[in-house]
Amino acid sequence: MTHSLRDLLGQSEIWIFVFAAGWVLLNWPLINLAEGLAWRGVPAVLIYIASIWLLLTLAMYLFEREVKE
Repeated sequence: MTHSLRDLLGQSEIWIFVFAAGWVLLNWPLINLAEGLAWRGVPAVLIYIASIWLLLTLAMYLFEREVKE
């Protein structure tokens, strides 16, 4: 019983996983890990939130593109 990538991306469970991953990664305990740190003068919290947002947006774009094809 093998599933192709196209079958996996077409399932609604993948969207639930992306939502849950975003919820967990943008929740207080993980954001708090970067508090007080800085990289080249930019607060690490800002870098963390922007990078997680970018990764989630990229994942949603790729999943949606695969489903439409």
